[in-house]
Amino acid sequence: MKVSRRTFVKNIVAPIIASGVSPLIVDAAQSIKKSQPDERRVMIYRAINGSPSANMAKVIELAGGAGKIFGEEDVVVVKPNAQWWNQGVPNLSALNELVRIIFDQPGFSGEVIIAENNHRGSSPEKTTGWATVFERNSDLPGVSNLNEVCQSLKGAYGNRFSVCHWIDVESGNKRTFGPGGGTGYVYCDGTGGVPLIACENARKGDDHRTSIMTYPIFSSDRGTLIDFKNGVWQKDSYSRQPLKFINLSALNHHSTYCGMTSAVKNYMGVTDLSGGPDPYERGRLTKDYYNFHSFPFNKWAPGPSPGMLGKEIGTFMQTIRKADLNICTAEWIGLSSRLDCPVVRTRAVLASADAVALDYHSAKYLLFPNSGISVHDPDASGGPLRQYLMKCSEAGGGVIDESSVKVISYDFGAKRLQKDDELVIKGKKEWGRDIRAIGKYMVVRYWRWP
Repeated sequence: MKVSRRTFVKNIVAPIIASGVSPLIVDAAQSIKKSQPDERRVMIYRAINGSPSANMAKVIELAGGAGKIFGEEDVVVVKPNAQWWNQGVPNLSALNELVRIIFDQPGFSGEVIIAENNHRGSSPEKTTGWATVFERNSDLPGVSNLNEVCQSLKGAYGNRFSVCHWIDVESGNKRTFGPGGGTGYVYCDGTGGVPLIACENARKGDDHRTSIMTYPIFSSDRGTLIDFKNGVWQKDSYSRQPLKFINLSALNHHSTYCGMTSAVKNYMGVTDLSGGPDPYERGRLTKDYYNFHSFPFNKWAPGPSPGMLGKEIGTFMQTIRKADLNICTAEWIGLSSRLDCPVVRTRAVLASADAVALDYHSAKYLLFPNSGISVHDPDASGGPLRQYLMKCSEAGGGVIDESSVKVISYDFGAKRLQKDDELVIKGKKEWGRDIRAIGKYMVVRYWRWP
């Protein structure tokens, strides 16, 4: 019997894949001027074929050293993605090395805070990458998850090191309108003295959607109150103590409606996703404003307007805060899952001040060459990855034009800098023994996606 494409996707493909600042602002992205050509080149720094900690140290060195990136009094917020475990989380040894490098620079008297919203309820420390034992991607003796590496860092640095779990309002957090009201989430909906900062999808009728920016206010173990948008709050005013934001991501496949997850998508873990992922069943933060998942997508499927994930995150970068440095720890890459095999070991750490350029490079030179999956191709004009990177770039989030990017890459195996024609990394694949997981990869790999 001949099976239609629609029936094949519904009955066969879908189950496999599922397993795995003024109140007058209406659309902040449209208010941003188009980026003008810049003669300065975006820099990407890479280190490959070393241990995760050696790769991390080398990347920081190539970027100018810790003294150039971090000031002596900085409050440094490092945001990993911790919604999963294994390759779904930044390599634990690389994370540990990054924190050590910050603290060990001469004269550093500031703080380091590991902060994340994994959208897993009121006790995130008991779930996912925080508590689950890693099968791969730790590379630290005796350390098997994020809780354990953070406990070790806490023992080493005391109250200068903190872990902050940002929790959605629907899971028990509260709305706040500024640091004077204490910790919580700020909703930029134009109420309570907070400006309306919105992002629209330019559709009409039932397909029209608007999202608003949200961001956390939180406290460190030292008692430092931090407004993610505006900085450190002390004695009823914002202080001059610098706040640095490090966006620390992994690199993996993420669905056929999104393609890849890494630096750009990691921003979703800063925002409040109250209301859930489905725009047709709640999906709202307040009034008729959608959250950062229900705005671009129809739950686990493409939404009405392509690339809106990139537009909303580009808007966030321009109006709330953009990372001072984006780091991708690509020790292991999930070819069709953030948890399971098949995986490939690319043994790389990459960094850039530009999240769009970093994601484009990571997809083109690491993920796509190893997966062969069309939705991982950053040059495929109809693909979800290309669409959201383009929209993020158009909203002021970064550069997608590779001719504006310069890559400096050190190969520990060859003990030298790489040439431009040596940038593709082909790693060794591990297939595992889970027939369902391998089947999922085969479907995603060989089905022709639009």
